[in-house]
Amino acid sequence: MKWLLRQSVNLIPSRVRFWIKSIPGIAALQRWLVNAVLSDEPFVHVINSGPASGLRFEITLPNDKAIWSGTFEPEFAEALARSVAPGDVCYDIGGYRGYMSGVLALAGARRVLVFEPLSENIVALEKLCQLNPNLPLQIQQCAVGKVDGEVFFQVMPDRSMGKIATSVLDAEIKPIEEIQVPVATVDTLVFERQLVAPNLLKIDVEGAELDVLDGAAKTLNEISPRIFLEAHSQTLAEACAVRLTGHRYVVRQLESKTVAPDFARHLVAERK
Repeated sequence: MKWLLRQSVNLIPSRVRFWIKSIPGIAALQRWLVNAVLSDEPFVHVINSGPASGLRFEITLPNDKAIWSGTFEPEFAEALARSVAPGDVCYDIGGYRGYMSGVLALAGARRVLVFEPLSENIVALEKLCQLNPNLPLQIQQCAVGKVDGEVFFQVMPDRSMGKIATSVLDAEIKPIEEIQVPVATVDTLVFERQLVAPNLLKIDVEGAELDVLDGAAKTLNEISPRIFLEAHSQTLAEACAVRLTGHRYVVRQLESKTVAPDFARHLVAERK
């Protein structure tokens, strides 16, 4: 029974998955089945829809419902996949549990370096690598910002979530722990530690995106990687756009509709 329910999402046509939750009876039945039968029990699932199609991922429902269905941040994920050229080197800065890292690798990247400071997510990333041994994923356990050394990092009530202590994102949520984690700038990683230079940067660091850009000035000017950035407010999105424009990037926002002030914006930037 559980196996059948876990696989049931793959029997639903891809286009239907986006609006099925708006059908009252079916949506309620799906929620009841997930909560009653599949809730909080991890299982390995092969995603069969969207740009992560073919990715083996450890799922825990109901939290991972969008990943389970292949509908997690679809516009951003699809734009990310389209931007990857065969042989690209991609940095996933703020890798979380690796869904977007998988999208980058499946799109044809030669190497995907995944930067993530939180130990709980490192465990998930290591599991992702084990489940997908043919994907060119390389885990880097550190934060990326505007300084080198160590920074204070706040672990949130959901222990897979965290942020640099200076981030104002979700300031009303009290962290359960504050730890020190290693941090490096993109410029240090590329020009001093001599990591392979990126063709693409995906940046999602819970409110510290501007710090990452400030620590990547030389890389932006001399290497000009394509940028995919998630900003968690209109103010931050505007600040990041100004910074990128100053490095002669052309910036656009993926979302075509009006976005609420406290909702994330996804920016795409390429050098002129």
